[in-house]
Formats: sequence, structure tokens, C-alpha cells
Amino acid sequence: MPELQLEHQLEALILAADEPLTLQRLRDLTGAESPELREALSQLETHYAERGIRLHKVAGGWQFRSATDFSDSIQKLWQTRPPRLSRSLLETLAIIAYRQPTTRSEIEALRGVKTSSSVIATLQERGWIKVLGRKEVPGRPHLLGTTRQFLVDFGLNSLQDLPDSTQLLDEEDIEQIVSDNLTENNDDTTQPAQTA
Repeated sequence: MPELQLEHQLEALILAADEPLTLQRLRDLTGAESPELREALSQLETHYAERGIRLHKVAGGWQFRSATDFSDSIQKLWQTRPPRLSRSLLETLAIIAYRQPTTRSEIEALRGVKTSSSVIATLQERGWIKVLGRKEVPGRPHLLGTTRQFLVDFGLNSLQDLPDSTQLLDEEDIEQIVSDNLTENNDDTTQPAQTA
């Protein structure tokens, strides 16, 4: 297939797709080999580098996105404000993204407050997190992790694109906080209530 024709075919496919197209999917759709596809994708990235839309690698695939230079104009076009995300929702999502797979009690230990069911439900409804399984500890709590939709919506190709996590606690610190919280909660329930 001539190189320019492949570029045009990829351009049409990526523009028409409602999600990022992986290299495998592009091979299936075009019948082209990986080296040809990579070269054509590189040419498209170069072609669109200074235009109003850009070709981005997102969530392991390629997708056209509006150039960030024009975000103010685009927001005016839609005349709606994006929904505001609460601090608790963002904190919970960040902990899940950096610590996955993680449990609700580990999230609560890091945040220092109880995480409401509605926060977890909202993150699941948006398609940003999912249950990955159960942790092999008493009570078998759900293990939570992010989804491909999380990568797409936040413009990440992979979790390695997240900002540096050096400010987060390490695994031993988390386990200690969770253990301390469980001990504290058990002490609160076993001691008789004091009257003032």
C-alpha cells in the first residue's frame, strides 16, 4: 500500500473511532505491517504537530485530540462547565492510581478519613476504577484499580505517565497506619463509654 494512502487511511480510522486505536487494531483494520504503521503514524504526528488537532498516544492507542492552545475557545463552544470533582473524589482516585491494587481501608488510612461509598460509586460510574479482585486477608476486601477509561480521560498513555509519587507513603507505612487504625477502632468498641 502506498505510504500516503496508508497515512490517509489511518487518519480516517483514528478520526472516526470513539476510542484510541491500538497498533494491533490498526493492523487488523488496514492489513499493514507494524513498521509501516509506525512510520505512517509518525508522519501523521509530524503533520498535525502545529495544527488545531494533534495525534496523541493515549491508553496504548492513538487518538486525535484538540490542541490545548485552544481549550478556552472549545469550552465556549460547548457552553457547559465540566462537572467539578470534589477533593475527596480526587484524593481517592489519586491513591488508587498510585497504589493499585488497593483496598478501601488502605485508602482511608492514607487520607486519614473515612471514604464514603458514594465516592467509590462515582469513580466506578465514570469508568475510572474497577474491582480487580479480593485481597487475601480476613474479610477479603475488594482490590481497586484504575481502568483504560481513566487513562483516556486523563490523557495518559500508561500509569508510568503519572507525576512522580515520591511524596506518597511506602507499603510498610501504609500497613502500619491500617494496623493502627484497626487497633484503635477495636479499642473504641471494647471499652465502655465514659460519661461526662
